Amino acid sequence: MLRFRHRAYRRALLQRLSGEQPAAPLPNGGSTEAAFTRALLQVLGRLAKLDGRVNESEIAFAERVISQLGLRLVDHEREGSRLLAIADFERGKDSLFDVVGSVRQLAKAIGAASLLGRLVLKTFCEAAYLKSSYSWRDEQVGGLRLKDRQFLREVAEALGFDKAAMLEVCAEVRGTQDWSAALRGSAAYTRAPRREARPSPSLASAYDLLGVDLGASPDELRRAYHRQMALHHPDKLVSKQPSPDELRLAHLKVHAIREAFESLRRQHKALA
Repeated sequence: MLRFRHRAYRRALLQRLSGEQPAAPLPNGGSTEAAFTRALLQVLGRLAKLDGRVNESEIAFAERVISQLGLRLVDHEREGSRLLAIADFERGKDSLFDVVGSVRQLAKAIGAASLLGRLVLKTFCEAAYLKSSYSWRDEQVGGLRLKDRQFLREVAEALGFDKAAMLEVCAEVRGTQDWSAALRGSAAYTRAPRREARPSPSLASAYDLLGVDLGASPDELRRAYHRQMALHHPDKLVSKQPSPDELRLAHLKVHAIREAFESLRRQHKALA
């Protein structure tokens, strides 16, 4: 019955998450609001902790999402409510806690495989890509680490989405549609896209992206790579309170820098 109540609250959340009305007024969501906030913070906590550490960009992302959605449970003027929110985030970090169970409760409140649920899943994918920028692996589906991908699939299923839908949402977050079309309507698709589906940047653009001249030595490339990573890493944005979109763009920039470096490194090995 929860999904038939608090319709105005769910509609306002949809408007905020979709960007249709970022400042849409939020009515009291009652138990639906509680389920939404609880699942959101717990999943963000679990994603942040999956590799054993939580970094500042992930905390900043969670705070920006909370602010974007106007969640009253984290009203900074009400310390008790803020402590409840922090407790949910910390609870999600505990590997023994049933985070997926909270997501199932959320699905009951907003409807399985609903449009709002898809936007929530998209938010979770954005959070997962923040962590992936630290250890990107081209051979993994969409660049996500195995633990992140497995957990996102559990969350997606709890929200009513199959694996194909989850991968498509992650492809949208990543800003590419080159292989997501192949997944539509096929929940049985299990292979990662071939590397050729995402070609490495041309050598000229790779040199340009790293800010070095053509023919730079391996040592020069390595120094340029570390310099560019230090300049563009998402952690650099934390003090500026970046929006989720700004963090995603920073993540994509870091990935492009890494691809450029790997492309040039392979070229040097081939010529050696």
